Amino acid sequence: MRYASKLISSTVLGSLVFASPTMANEEMDTKDLLNLSLEQLSNIEVTSVSKKSEKASEAAAAIFVITQDDIHHSGMTSIPELLRMVPGLNVAQAGSHQWAVTSRGSNDQFANKLLVLIDGRTVYTPLFSGVFWDTQDTPLEDIERIEVIRGPGATLWGANAVNGVINIITKSAKDTQGGFVSQSVGNQVNSLTTVRYGAKMGDNAHVRMYAKNDDYEEFQTLANTGAKDSWNKKQGGFRADWKTGDTESFTFQGDFYRAEEKNQLNLPLSGGAFVNVVTNDETDAGGNILGRWDHKFSKDSNVTLQMYYDDARRDNYTYYAKIQTFDTDFQHIWTAFQGQEIVWGGGFRLIKSSTTPTDYIAFTPNDRTDNLFSTFVQDKITLMPNELFLTLGTKLEHNDYSGFEVEPSARLSWLVDDKQTIWSSVSRAVRAPSISQADLQLVVATLAPGAMAARIGDKTSKSEELTAYELGYRIQPAPNVSLDVAAFYNDYTRLILGGTGPVTGPFTNSIGVGYVLVNVLPVNAGTAHSWGMETSAKWNPSKSVELTAGYSLLQLKFDQSDPFGFSFTGKTPQQQFNVRSAIQLPHDVEWTSAMYYVDQLTGLGIKEYYRLDTKLSWKPLPSLELSLVGQNLIDNSHQEFSGFLYQNATQVPRSIYGNITWKF
Repeated sequence: MRYASKLISSTVLGSLVFASPTMANEEMDTKDLLNLSLEQLSNIEVTSVSKKSEKASEAAAAIFVITQDDIHHSGMTSIPELLRMVPGLNVAQAGSHQWAVTSRGSNDQFANKLLVLIDGRTVYTPLFSGVFWDTQDTPLEDIERIEVIRGPGATLWGANAVNGVINIITKSAKDTQGGFVSQSVGNQVNSLTTVRYGAKMGDNAHVRMYAKNDDYEEFQTLANTGAKDSWNKKQGGFRADWKTGDTESFTFQGDFYRAEEKNQLNLPLSGGAFVNVVTNDETDAGGNILGRWDHKFSKDSNVTLQMYYDDARRDNYTYYAKIQTFDTDFQHIWTAFQGQEIVWGGGFRLIKSSTTPTDYIAFTPNDRTDNLFSTFVQDKITLMPNELFLTLGTKLEHNDYSGFEVEPSARLSWLVDDKQTIWSSVSRAVRAPSISQADLQLVVATLAPGAMAARIGDKTSKSEELTAYELGYRIQPAPNVSLDVAAFYNDYTRLILGGTGPVTGPFTNSIGVGYVLVNVLPVNAGTAHSWGMETSAKWNPSKSVELTAGYSLLQLKFDQSDPFGFSFTGKTPQQQFNVRSAIQLPHDVEWTSAMYYVDQLTGLGIKEYYRLDTKLSWKPLPSLELSLVGQNLIDNSHQEFSGFLYQNATQVPRSIYGNITWKF
């Protein structure tokens, strides 16, 4: 059997282990996973690299998959927290409900070079081409896997897939039958409640519904006072899957949420006092509906048509925004002739935004409608049967800001023997301008009484560009050991820097004080270079013990200084590593632990830190599990990032919570 069937061993940390749909069910526990045969594991496939199913060992990309088993082991309670285990991703928590997440550098509150999808639905906000992580949620038990591509994925996924793609894939309704109840209580986790029920609607139709309520305690500021950032979120949803014969399947699903979040804001004033401290009660609400149709014409040809509607609203002291997105996407996988597999398709996205201005944040115009057209084609060419493959592709997009964008790539994968694979790639990706980049006016500071500084948009801004080079190596030196290494070099051009803009005004604010604005413009004048490597390894010394590790190194250099702070210099750690273990003990007891290290953030003055998490769980009955989880156990608290816009910096505290899970 070739390397594709031998490289992968159970639930590997890194790019070598993936959970297939046929194995994603609620009854599969750790003991089952450790006893899976290599024949079963050889069928595990991923879809994010080529927009079609392929064996993980043949994927010519730095791909890492978080399986349902990894999620269960971790004890994490949110999607961004789960991403900490991925080498090459930087996850920093800035508050009780705020995270900065990026891949291969350029981390920030408004990090905008990472594309995130949930079941094929793009969840970045067109306001700034980034992600509001506090509203991206689904029951973690319903996630089949999270596929993470470090490096560009723009050829298939389009603009903003610059430094990486995160594709969150949930289980089918068929794999979540019966009842599920989970309750967590702790010092930081006030209460996490999830209820889900799945039922069979016919021989080939299944449905599930869920509801969850999350309530979190506030963090502490650097002065050890309450940050006033507690929050509560309620969410519900459903999914239905059915088949008509062996060639056609349908999926219909949706989610709806409402979050109440608190913050303390330090707002600039134009009068004699430079800062006005206010309590912000923010309401975030929205929902989405998605439908997908798959039809198989033959073993060599199948099509997928997907459509979704997404509504997201944020209402707080500094702005109100409503974003409505309608998206349709078509894809055809076709084996044109022997030795060539072609994937092609196209899509259209309509985005309607509506905002209400305040003294601090405004968009001009307040309302706008944007259109995005795209088409792509990719051809996987067999150069040597079962050994050498060349994948060529490109995506063509047209947006209302920068016009046409072309994003090509070339990837080569070589199955050296049944234990080794080498792959390489070169690709181009762009980060298209956002609503903020074109239309924003953001007051950031008071310069003097009667004068404030503001960042303003520029409707002539162009896309930021990346040319990326990658080389990867995978090996299984022993049946129970695997290793994955990826190296990269990134060349960035036309990056946004701050430039001097006009002085505008005078204006009068809401309390009748006059002021002028000293404006800073976005300018496509930056260039930067980065290089680094990521590695992950796994060792199963026995069927009941699993050890995994990951390490990443990043060097990022901007060629120009940026006195206005548009660049991300010093906001991403140079080195990170994690070591995780899972041990199956007698009497249905499981003990898992994880140690994380994150290097200092020189640009923010934040020290390096270690994080230790552990989880002890026991199943007195097959349907009942009791768990005790400890997080950040090394110290009382530590800082991970600077405060978000207008907000105080906070410390991530030690957290201990208990959980009970019942399946019926």
